[in-house]
Amino acid sequence: MKSYTLRITAVFILFCSCKHQLTKKEQVFKVFNQGVSLNIDAIEAQNNGNFEKAADLNRQSIARFQEAFQIDSTSPLVRNALAHSLYIDRQFKSAISVFEGDIRTNGETAMSYRELGLCKINIGEVKDGKLAIDKAFSLDTSYEIKAITIRDLEDISDLAFSYGESYEKEGQIEKGKDYKHFSVTVLTMALEYNKLDSRIEKKLLELAQQLGDKEALEYYQKVIRP
Repeated sequence: MKSYTLRITAVFILFCSCKHQLTKKEQVFKVFNQGVSLNIDAIEAQNNGNFEKAADLNRQSIARFQEAFQIDSTSPLVRNALAHSLYIDRQFKSAISVFEGDIRTNGETAMSYRELGLCKINIGEVKDGKLAIDKAFSLDTSYEIKAITIRDLEDISDLAFSYGESYEKEGQIEKGKDYKHFSVTVLTMALEYNKLDSRIEKKLLELAQQLGDKEALEYYQKVIRP
């Protein structure tokens, strides 16, 4: 009797799943929304200072977006959400791949080029990263995109400098110096995008002089304050 009941239940479930089977578009929409919900929760956790929970929720959202991407790899919303979440999780190379695919498939957008550029800068591809950011600014000439990008560049610079100090404390002097010089390079880029920012200008000059970064100081004199 138990076996018979299980077979009937299995048939009933199969029938229901066939009857109410979601279309491809509906499947993507459902999974994508799950990812968005997790992403919103991650932002809320971060705003509350719970950074570990935020990181975990963001990784869960990445899994949902990847699932949606497997269902439909052509959706602009899915590609953008996946790439952005990978960027937030510092999976820069994976994010670059998705951003570049999105640009090829769905066309050029300022958001895609902006975060593509930031990803490339984070892995040390500064020139290519700057080209992508310049492209973003040509597609969106608003003050807002430039302002948030400058803040992001300063964050990258600050993090690189802290890495540099950590390496120097560990006795890896040259590696520490490399990170600090990279920090100055990125900060110079931030100032170049807003030459009127006296706070960043002061910070840049102090760091460059502290490190004896002649290249950065020469660039400052030629480009920033000719």
